[in-house]
Amino acid sequence: MAELGRPVYRSTQAYVNMLNARGGINGRKVKLILQTACTNCEAEVLLAAKALVEQKGVFAIVNTYMNTYGLGPALKYLNEKKVPLIQGWSGTGDESMTWSNAQTPWSVYFTIRNDDAVQMWAGWMSLVNAKWQAAGKLPNPQHPYWVATVSLDVSMDRYRAAEFKKVWESKGSEYKVVSQQYVAAQEESVTRMDSFIAAMKDAKANAVFSASNVTMVFGMQAAARQSWKVPWVTKSAWGRAATDNCGPPCSGAFTDNNGWGWSGIDTPQMRQYYAAMRAYYSDGVKYADTQTLGGWIGMMGFEYAATQLGADLTRKGLISKVGNLKGFDTGVGAQINTSPTDHLGMGQFMMLQICKNEFHLVSDWLSPGGAMKRVSSKGDCGWGY
Repeated sequence: MAELGRPVYRSTQAYVNMLNARGGINGRKVKLILQTACTNCEAEVLLAAKALVEQKGVFAIVNTYMNTYGLGPALKYLNEKKVPLIQGWSGTGDESMTWSNAQTPWSVYFTIRNDDAVQMWAGWMSLVNAKWQAAGKLPNPQHPYWVATVSLDVSMDRYRAAEFKKVWESKGSEYKVVSQQYVAAQEESVTRMDSFIAAMKDAKANAVFSASNVTMVFGMQAAARQSWKVPWVTKSAWGRAATDNCGPPCSGAFTDNNGWGWSGIDTPQMRQYYAAMRAYYSDGVKYADTQTLGGWIGMMGFEYAATQLGADLTRKGLISKVGNLKGFDTGVGAQINTSPTDHLGMGQFMMLQICKNEFHLVSDWLSPGGAMKRVSSKGDCGWGY
């Protein structure tokens, strides 16, 4: 999926270029080494990690590509080798690692915490369903808060869907998850999605929470084929896959920004991001989304930790610094707080909406348990109906 991976690499390289142009870190230049691998192929990703460590001698790895389903064996290997890994997402490992804070001690994740995010997804969906009900747009108006979930059949998505069900049904007796669908492989998103949509439709669901951006893209296409119009709320689909690969069927869908800010935020750090991207790429500002900003934030964390260490630049020191951040303000995302028991560092995100193949910001920063308030954005799709 080079069209998704390339923007991550480009923004990370732009940061490195900018960093080296002003002298590097304590006089040391940074060299970025790219290693490609199939995103969902565990054996290939493990070989890629070994190549970086054993053949290319990297000091640390910054991986901000979000779909890391194949990273499990590589995580185990990097943990054994004590190689720092600064990640954009934690979608690997068994259930004890994908949801709880018991992450491998040599990895740090600069992304929204799962337990915070699930509360905000449920809160946002409740708001959206209420608006659809008031407008008379729900297909099953007798039960406005009956919803469904859909995801890839991997441990992190299953657990996320299960936690969403707990939070949703804790809101009251009328709040029910009436159907939970799991897609056995990404390929099934293409070949069998119509059957999953039919099952949710038959269960009289009035909305869908998609625990994967993949199942949203193909799910909304299948829903359009079946003329089943309901609101969709999706985990972190802010990227070109959700626009370039979906088209009109995805208009109106809501997603979050993974805690990685919004390209329209006017801060010195965001202006620096744009300046660097323009300096090194003729079309550098075209791809300002969750992938590119994730790469930028990952490098900000690396630079901060390495600078703090000075001459004593060790792997152990680096992971200690990035694993114990308090109120780390990147200026392009939510504040980051990490600790040895909580390496998922962000507690806020913003809601976005896909409208006519473009993303629009439709909320300010949201927090678990806080008010879900929509803000207007020029050209958006209203409440999606």
